[in-house]
Amino acid sequence: MGALAQRLKPVLMPALLALLLALLPGRAWLPGDWRLLEGLTALTPQWLALALALGVRALWRGRRLRAMAFVLLTTPDLVSALRPDAGVPIGTGTDFTLYAANLGEDPAALGVALETLQATAPDVIWLSEVPATRPAALEEAFDIMAAAYPYGMAWAPAPGRELRFLSRYPLRAREEFNPERARGRPGMRLVLDVEGQLLTVYALHTHPPTQPWSLKARNEALSWVGARVAASDGPVLVLGDLNTSAFSPFFRRWVRDSGLHCPSPWTCATGTWPAPWRPLLTPIDHVLAKGALRVQSLKRGLATGSDHYPLQAELTLEPPKF
Repeated sequence: MGALAQRLKPVLMPALLALLLALLPGRAWLPGDWRLLEGLTALTPQWLALALALGVRALWRGRRLRAMAFVLLTTPDLVSALRPDAGVPIGTGTDFTLYAANLGEDPAALGVALETLQATAPDVIWLSEVPATRPAALEEAFDIMAAAYPYGMAWAPAPGRELRFLSRYPLRAREEFNPERARGRPGMRLVLDVEGQLLTVYALHTHPPTQPWSLKARNEALSWVGARVAASDGPVLVLGDLNTSAFSPFFRRWVRDSGLHCPSPWTCATGTWPAPWRPLLTPIDHVLAKGALRVQSLKRGLATGSDHYPLQAELTLEPPKF
């Protein structure tokens, strides 16, 4: 074993440099439909931390050229993370808040989420993987909370779980999309009347890209949304568990082509999954906007016990310009 390690040592560092070159500055050019790359690029924050640590180690050992190589690999992401968002400033408008959470079919997670919802009273709520079977006390608490939201929809796309959308704003229209390759996680297009202004909302919980069929189903659902968002001239909100990291090549191209406002994955998203493993957190749950809608703040909510952290956001809808 020792002899093998010695033989591999000369090629180990160049191989690691090549890997980091592909996954950090080179990931924008990687294919967007490979499952392996979905997993590897989801760990971009961890790859960045590794590159910085190796750069510091090399500098400590007096290997300045190697240290410089590792630092250069991190430069594009560091610049992207530190660059201020140059979005169009929003003046007066309608401010509202939202809460989005994947509850993992866990009644305890629903209970924790209800406590947050009662304390914060957001204007829009999107819950996925809501447990369909709930204790009587929890069912009563859920009904009391939902009674404060006169508009919304409920779906049971698969046995054991529900989708719930709740809103203080009137719901004017709805459309459902199910990928042909794998039904059971529909994409929802909802039109809200926000103080007299129509806002199109896409509420999603896509398939995870763990199998070839589920990767295609996820991409099909996101392509359905992306094409409609790109064709829309009005304000748009996209939210939910998209099962794609903000660092994924597929996600970056999807955001660019749809026109959603997300100049940097470091500033328009926050790590939400896997919640029990904080060092591995990656942003696969999203709140994205287009047009006269702007996300003013986005943060992780309190852990519910699900494997996803919830998201809490403050948004502003600018009035139409005449």
